[in-house]
Amino acid sequence: MKFHQKSLFLFFLILPSWPISAQDYDDFIEGVLLDSKSREPIVFATIRIKGKALGVISNQDGGFRIPLEFQEKGEELEISSMGYNTYTVLFDALETNGLNRILLQPALFQLQETIVTATKKRLTSKEIIQKALNRIPDNYENNPFELIGYYRDYQIKNKKYSNLNEAIIKVFDGGFKNDNYLNTEYGIYAYSKNYDFEIDSFAAKPYDYNTRDKYIPDASLISDYGGNELVILHIHDAIRNHNIPAYSFVGKLVDDFIKSHRFSKVEQTSYNNKAVCKIAIKKRPFPFLVEGFIYIDKDDYSIRRLDYAVYRKYMITQNGYSSKAMKERQLLYEIIVEYGDYENKMFLNYISFHNKFSLKRPAQFRIQKLTLDKVSGVLGVELNKPAANYDNLKLSDIYLMYKGKQLKFKKIVAISNQINLKLSNSERQVLLRNELFADDAEKEKIILRISGLVDQEGNVLDERKTESLDQFREFFTQKILVEQKESISKNEIMLKKMPLYNKEQNMLGKGQNYNYWMNTPLKEIKQ
Repeated sequence: MKFHQKSLFLFFLILPSWPISAQDYDDFIEGVLLDSKSREPIVFATIRIKGKALGVISNQDGGFRIPLEFQEKGEELEISSMGYNTYTVLFDALETNGLNRILLQPALFQLQETIVTATKKRLTSKEIIQKALNRIPDNYENNPFELIGYYRDYQIKNKKYSNLNEAIIKVFDGGFKNDNYLNTEYGIYAYSKNYDFEIDSFAAKPYDYNTRDKYIPDASLISDYGGNELVILHIHDAIRNHNIPAYSFVGKLVDDFIKSHRFSKVEQTSYNNKAVCKIAIKKRPFPFLVEGFIYIDKDDYSIRRLDYAVYRKYMITQNGYSSKAMKERQLLYEIIVEYGDYENKMFLNYISFHNKFSLKRPAQFRIQKLTLDKVSGVLGVELNKPAANYDNLKLSDIYLMYKGKQLKFKKIVAISNQINLKLSNSERQVLLRNELFADDAEKEKIILRISGLVDQEGNVLDERKTESLDQFREFFTQKILVEQKESISKNEIMLKKMPLYNKEQNMLGKGQNYNYWMNTPLKEIKQ
């Protein structure tokens, strides 16, 4: 796999969604995690039922949901997040009919010697990372294991969720000694489109690099790299797939990461009351900028988290001259993957893949219908709504091509949303006009442009506006199974090349009850 400066290679495939089925949960305790000082939402915190490998991850708004049945069992919640003190709360202390706001305290550390060798010399950032890479076989599970979790893909539009699709997924992983990601299998307990959130069918369509109706700037998609959107999401776990190229600029983590990035000095933070080294990552492959952090356990060098973001940089122009300082930047994609410890090994907590994409909407004011009257020689143009300035329309504003040849007009009659164009019957035009008005005319080869027309809201005729939206695909582990707990038949294994929404897709354990739930986000993203 080659990495280029002009084009980023992202190994993912976004597909439209379609409802299949899902398990319904009506009774939940809902909460939101906030920083005790800033009152900002705490994103991607781990909320576990104490003493069990069962829980959820907080959403972009800091929100989470836990089934009420755990309160009836007298359970406790344990909440952990990078950089915060671990917090424990009894279910009985939580409201059942409202939103629980839980404040987490930032962890305060006295700066200490970060990591030292036997000779008391402080290790550099690169040396710490190299130790962490060398210890992947020791720190992560080499034997087969299973993860059960909540998967979703969605878009954010005007600070609100849209096109939210949710699933409960089981991951059958052969263990870290197995480098071939193709051997990982998946089972789908449930998959559904959430109609409580906005459905934007145009934004949900597949990426299209031919029409450019929907595309990721500076990216080339490799759709046959792995399979459907869930599979591609997991390929972007650079820690799990440390021995294969994961995505642009990271490459193969064990071979390419250190030699192709710059790292800052080590800072100290914490996770679950354990000391963690936080190392900043930078790379400047013109015209892109890479920024991120890698979090490494101070004691056993396990990689707990990798934040990796790629931006496109833009020159600032003033008075026609370009500034040397590239002050503007736009996010292209951001990948965050975090691991937590369970039974002395590291397992995936969550992975989030966020990218920006450009969407060219259909014109608000557009030509709706064309009619050809061969008796009168009139081309009728029907607009989807009235024009505000139709009485100012001139012959020079009309451009009509048919099969690559231009036709002329001699008269315009325009009223509201209807424009009738009388075609010229000059000797040069008559043959082309007759061809256009023939019964077997190919209307798809008609190109008509009308300049200067606007509607009452000021929309220009046939003008398509481009907007930038955010796309997310995420998986949050709810339960870890170190040993396989159930047998699975071939017709229950997810078909990797087939979209999750496909009605022919295999489903896992049809009709069975299971103790996992959709961690559906709050309706609005809180600031």
